Amino acid sequence: MLQNVLVSLINLLAEGAEYNQYFASGMAYLGAGIAVLTGLSQGFGQSYIAAKACESIARQPEAAGKITSTLIVGGAIAETTGLYALLTAMVLIFATR
Repeated sequence: MLQNVLVSLINLLAEGAEYNQYFASGMAYLGAGIAVLTGLSQGFGQSYIAAKACESIARQPEAAGKITSTLIVGGAIAETTGLYALLTAMVLIFATR
């Protein structure tokens, strides 16, 4: 039952993208909006990293140097998520023009 619904939906989407350029560009804009929403998860991730670093420095102040360097590396890794999302959104927007 669910498989038939999914197949019908995929066929409908394929027909819409094939026959109507506005449908394809609308779907690209929708995908770009979803890609930008990953910035929300990036913000949560970075704030979680900073909160845990502050908490661990408060518990063990003598390890502040190691904790800070780990915080910077973790923040840089979390930042790449937002950059990839921005790049994906820009590709989706400008590739449909």
